[in-house]
Amino acid sequence: MNNTQAYIERITRDISDGLILIDSTGTIRFVNQSAYHLLEWKTISEGAKYFSLMELDSTGENDMFHQFLLDSIYDKYHTHSGTVRYICPSGLERYFNITTSVARENDQSQVFGIILQFSDITDLHKEQIKHDDSIKILVALITMLSTWNFVYIVWMLTGQPISSSTMTIIIEVIGVIGAVFILKYTSITVSDLGLGITNLKSSIIFNSILTVSMLVLMIAAKLIIIKFFPNIYGPGAKLFIWDKWSISDSLYFVTVIVQEFLTRGVVQGSLESILPDNYPSAFAIIVSSLFFGAIHLHKGLGFMLGAVALLSIFGFIYKKHGTIWGLCIPHYVLGLALEVIWGIYT
Repeated sequence: MNNTQAYIERITRDISDGLILIDSTGTIRFVNQSAYHLLEWKTISEGAKYFSLMELDSTGENDMFHQFLLDSIYDKYHTHSGTVRYICPSGLERYFNITTSVARENDQSQVFGIILQFSDITDLHKEQIKHDDSIKILVALITMLSTWNFVYIVWMLTGQPISSSTMTIIIEVIGVIGAVFILKYTSITVSDLGLGITNLKSSIIFNSILTVSMLVLMIAAKLIIIKFFPNIYGPGAKLFIWDKWSISDSLYFVTVIVQEFLTRGVVQGSLESILPDNYPSAFAIIVSSLFFGAIHLHKGLGFMLGAVALLSIFGFIYKKHGTIWGLCIPHYVLGLALEVIWGIYT
């Protein structure tokens, strides 16, 4: 190893970017340690022909990467830059931001190859894709909400030909269909939609305690009203109004899952993905809760305001745990309690 090469290796050893020097004949003249690490090269060494690497990489998955390098070598008098996908020998997928520059002789009189510099932008690239997908999802949601307003007007003008509960089911079916498309055609994952099991145990414990506490308060409030304000419910009022219970209430948990998924996983998650970092989380939480309230036009203003308030509280809990499964407990139990204790149909 001559002094110049040793000097180059010392100054490039701690650089996180990969550096490769390839001459006009396609011979690899220099590779720094970061390049070996990022590309997972083990058998390729300095002095080897770049074409030998292409022969080893016979799957065809890195054709774009190789073509970028070849184009840079053939057109070595111009700078080339771009983002290229690369599959490592281990199967790991990476995205590189690549820039090539001219490599000249020491006297600067002749170009003898190119210097390839590349950095790993995999995380940044995936975040950008997720950002773009989140925008598409929000556009779809705005379209759905606008269309739903017209459906509501038609529903009112035609004398409400179907029940409000059927209207809610229609929204939920649309939401489930949308979820299938999101998971199939976007980069959004199950965990991004709040359906993962990260922090599941702590979420279940926290929300169970919250549910019991709020249920006790609701029962206590009802008892106080019955005892001290008998005119509100009339004489002989019962604590639990069991005749409000219906067969559909047994399937209410399905509604709860879909509603939490749409409000938290889709709307709140998409908003948090596209909003600048300096925006408070409360903005995404409140807007997602307003969306949930808005799609319940058919339930009336009182229901809408109550839904916005309750879902806003749930939004902060979701932000803490990142999963909807624990939230489904208070949503389900308290939703039924509103019906059985207070006579409010949910």
